Amino acid sequence: MMFFWPGYAVFKPLAKYRFHLRSIGRDNIPRKEPLVVVSNHISRRDPAAINIILKRPVHYMAKKEAFDPKNGLFEYLMVSLFGAFPVDREHPGPEAIHAAERFIAKGECLGMFPEATRYPDELLHPFEPGAAYFAWKLKVPVLPIGITEDYRKDYLVNVGKPFDLPNLTGRPRDILPQLTEIIRSQVRELLPPHWRYSEEVEQAESLEA
Repeated sequence: MMFFWPGYAVFKPLAKYRFHLRSIGRDNIPRKEPLVVVSNHISRRDPAAINIILKRPVHYMAKKEAFDPKNGLFEYLMVSLFGAFPVDREHPGPEAIHAAERFIAKGECLGMFPEATRYPDELLHPFEPGAAYFAWKLKVPVLPIGITEDYRKDYLVNVGKPFDLPNLTGRPRDILPQLTEIIRSQVRELLPPHWRYSEEVEQAESLEA
């Protein structure tokens, strides 16, 4: 990706000195093979941080509005420099799926935030099945990541070991929920012990009511 290294040079000092970016598990990062990179999502800075830590392009599906600088210069620079590709969240079409498949076919990384939106709380929310779909269909390892932030003190990217999903057969609607939960559990292992699944908190609150 022709703009990756300029983007790396621009964002790395900003991430290091302003947001105190640090990492755990860099030794787990493969340097060449294609990957589906999966993480929880706490901040709009997450895509840039993951690209910086992995030190290789990670292509994210990004809302099409992010490609218009009028809607925010920071996000526009991130999607432009780090090779994201647009998706219409209201009317998603096959173009985004084909773009993702092309990146994988070239041995590159596809980045996914299965929570589908940012959650600044300390909960891991339910995952959408997109990441499981690509990893399962294209037979690509998953690289799990857990991100936490202690504001103005520590922005931590914890990289787990890549793993392959079970080779299940059947209809996607029957298989993907199981595979999605496998991925979610691997991300959960990379978050602090006090983090909880969001549905656990909802259940506890309903019992207290």
